[in-house]
Amino acid sequence: MNQLVLIIGLISGAATIISFLLEKANIRGNWIHAAYGFFIAVFASVLVANFTFFSSEKEALESQITRLTSIQFQAANILKHTPKSDNGERRGFMFASLSFLESHKAEMPDTYEMARQFSLASGALENQQEDGMLRLYQGWALIDGANAMESLLQGIAGSAYDKNEI
Repeated sequence: MNQLVLIIGLISGAATIISFLLEKANIRGNWIHAAYGFFIAVFASVLVANFTFFSSEKEALESQITRLTSIQFQAANILKHTPKSDNGERRGFMFASLSFLESHKAEMPDTYEMARQFSLASGALENQQEDGMLRLYQGWALIDGANAMESLLQGIAGSAYDKNEI
């Protein structure tokens, strides 16, 4: 907004000086003053319109960058603070990952749907404890699912996630 006031002030100052000089020279009378005034008004309008357009576009881009950075740090926090050492923790990690992706499915709908389909298809979200072999297969599915979710969240977290900090 301060730049807008500065631009308008500079244009009006220049217009005043030129108007004063034209009046002293008395060149072609009122037609010159009318054309000059119209030119200054159009020029100022274009400058103000461009400034307003670029300011709103800049604010929208800054908002989008802030939102994406927030998503990156949320993914990094899930990676850093969710344990994955046993089957229950792996299942919890997958639930936390799916919940995170669901809360941001407006920004990444395909990623959420892919992770959801993978979790359902792998059977990692089912609890099969009645048979020893089913429990073993489910444990492998949980390891595979948790590793896939971890890789997915690492990709989303990008530079916000540093493996060396863990």
